[in-house]
Amino acid sequence: MTSRIKHTDDSGAALVLALVFVTVVAVVIATVLSFAATSIRATLNLRDQAAEAATADGAAQIAINTLRQGTFDGTAGKCFGATQPSLTLKGFYQASSGSTYSAYVTCNLDSAKSAASPVAISAANKPGSAVLTLGTAAAEDGINLKVSGGGTLKVHGSIVSNSNINVSQGTLATNASVTARTGCTGSITSVPAKVCNTATTTADPDYPAPTTTPTLQPVPKCSGKGKVVEFSAGRYTDLASLNGLTDNSGCKGSIFWFHPGTYYFDFGGEWLIDTGYLIGGTPTTQPVDGATPTIPGSCLTPIPPDPLPAGGWTQPGPNAGVQFVFGGASRIRVKAAQVEICGTYSKTSPPIAVYGLKAAVGSVPAQSGCVTTVPYSSGCAVIKTENSPNSRLYIQGTTYVPKAALDVQLNNLTGQVFRYGVISRSLFMTPTGSADLTGPVIEVPDDSPGYGLRTVVNLTVYICAGTAVCAADKVKLQATVGLVDRSGAPSPGKREVTIYNWSSQR
Repeated sequence: MTSRIKHTDDSGAALVLALVFVTVVAVVIATVLSFAATSIRATLNLRDQAAEAATADGAAQIAINTLRQGTFDGTAGKCFGATQPSLTLKGFYQASSGSTYSAYVTCNLDSAKSAASPVAISAANKPGSAVLTLGTAAAEDGINLKVSGGGTLKVHGSIVSNSNINVSQGTLATNASVTARTGCTGSITSVPAKVCNTATTTADPDYPAPTTTPTLQPVPKCSGKGKVVEFSAGRYTDLASLNGLTDNSGCKGSIFWFHPGTYYFDFGGEWLIDTGYLIGGTPTTQPVDGATPTIPGSCLTPIPPDPLPAGGWTQPGPNAGVQFVFGGASRIRVKAAQVEICGTYSKTSPPIAVYGLKAAVGSVPAQSGCVTTVPYSSGCAVIKTENSPNSRLYIQGTTYVPKAALDVQLNNLTGQVFRYGVISRSLFMTPTGSADLTGPVIEVPDDSPGYGLRTVVNLTVYICAGTAVCAADKVKLQATVGLVDRSGAPSPGKREVTIYNWSSQR
């Protein structure tokens, strides 16, 4: 029997291949569609994020420009205007497609950065030396120093004497040069080494006298112990009333506040300040009855204190300080009292806080009598302090008394006594050598380029969709912005802007 092989076609295989093809194509199409949907959703989300970011950036730029055109100087609640602590921008951003957005910007002063603002210091507004004594008489020391206990009195800046320097006890040390015309005795350290026989004299800088017309002022009355006694700028001639106010009796422990301005002392004798606290200039804290002021630190200094206080430093505005002008034989002796006198900063001249008249100003005569008598042992000092545990003297500004002597005998010094330089006929100092005598007692500040007034703020931008007032609930951007006014006061439209930080939030 013969077998036969059966013949079959491939139609079944083709069907299988077709099914496989259809399945693969379907899977690919489904995957592609899934990616497309994800991409569309991502694109829409990115568009929303981009719109929010653009809204925040635009709002921040508007806020910065408002500050640049404004007069904000750090006063709370006035960032964007006299009564505008924040900025509301309703419906100000419309994307090419999508929602309309609004923004809300808050502004807070960064007091730490603002407080550190330096001021411009150069040869134009500071003395050439930390100490300059102009007397040339052989019978009188130009500089006479005795540090009890053999300690060191530090000076920041150069020291120049048109006669001699006599250090009878302790050491006189400076970070700059020391020059004397007729010799030096005692321990003196400087960089470079001292030069003690120059045979030349240094000229008087001849700072101009104040031109204010002095108005006669009555001495204010005492209203009891620990009270605030306020003085107004002008001319004072009633020595008996001044001494009665500060003689450690009825006004014991009072605060004698000299408002900013020029004070002419024309009482022809010695004013003894034997009690309380004398503050000259704009106070850092409003004086209050019974509240003891902190000296130093009671008035706004013309340059930043070194180191800066914990609460920062506020640069005073124009005419914030005082100038004590001495005429005739008028002089001050500080006994058991604390005194701080703050001068006024200027870009073009030193902040002279104490001035001795070389010529009359109106009815106030030039210095004369015992304050101009040479040698000092036969005369008197225009300012004299006693070595009392309660005695402090801080002159935050330049002392310019070219015809007079200064005699400083302070106990437990805690910082500069003469800040911004001393120019006098002669200088006698007898401080204690206590552990507190660590910083410079006299200084002239180093040069600094400065940048006028710097105000630093922290901006926070909140955004929301729509045109309603935007609530402070969605932070989108934070920035730290500095405003610089080189004139020393806010100048709308001319303020320099610096961005310290710009951080977008997702």
